[in-house]
Amino acid sequence: MVVWGINPVLEALEENPEAIERIIIFKKALSGKVYRILELAKRQEIQVKIVDDPNFHPPKVPPQANTQGVVAYIAEFPYASLEDIEKSWALSHETPLVLALDGITDPQNLGSIVRSAVALFAHGIVIPKHRACEVTGTVIKASSGAAFKIPIAKVTNLKHALSYFKKLGVYVMGLTHKTETNIFDLDLCLPLVIVAGSEGSGIKPSLLKECDFLAKIPISSRMESLNVSNAVAIALYEVQRQRRFAK
Repeated sequence: MVVWGINPVLEALEENPEAIERIIIFKKALSGKVYRILELAKRQEIQVKIVDDPNFHPPKVPPQANTQGVVAYIAEFPYASLEDIEKSWALSHETPLVLALDGITDPQNLGSIVRSAVALFAHGIVIPKHRACEVTGTVIKASSGAAFKIPIAKVTNLKHALSYFKKLGVYVMGLTHKTETNIFDLDLCLPLVIVAGSEGSGIKPSLLKECDFLAKIPISSRMESLNVSNAVAIALYEVQRQRRFAK
């Protein structure tokens, strides 16, 4: 897979350098953080090609992509396991907070969710293998490289993943408009998995049944719903407001 942009490539080098096969840098981009990329690549003995041709387009990069003159090629995205997510909260000594995403197909939305998850202290993200967006170069760019800072597990069955966390004493909250329960009226200090679905179909009924409780974000009647990335960010912030800022 391909990763592009200064911050995403820098995060890849800092968090998972062994996955990087080679890097292309345009000569005109050589300044600031790009020198840090060169330094880290040299330290890790990663092949770097400096390109001086402004008409050169790196292979496999979408034509419309803003590469900022920096592109890295990675064997594959380093997906985590559910056990890795469990270790993440154990090492942090914090109350578990995990996202489970059902049917998110827009890479920009997924990237934004990943960025919010890292910024708001989530310990991991679970996505399905099928009928959903995987972690791609576009997702990594939209996350500003945050995808390398949090365990992301790709599973065959989200229902089984929720059962795994439930056995560890973690509660499951479905983020949906199909409830009258306001998220701001709930106690979110307990160990928590937040389930979010796509704007179109929302959370599948089979997964809604697995939720211990449901919550909605109250919005104006002039709008039917929020973008899923915005809704997840609000939910994560409310969790942290209760856990950290309201003490």
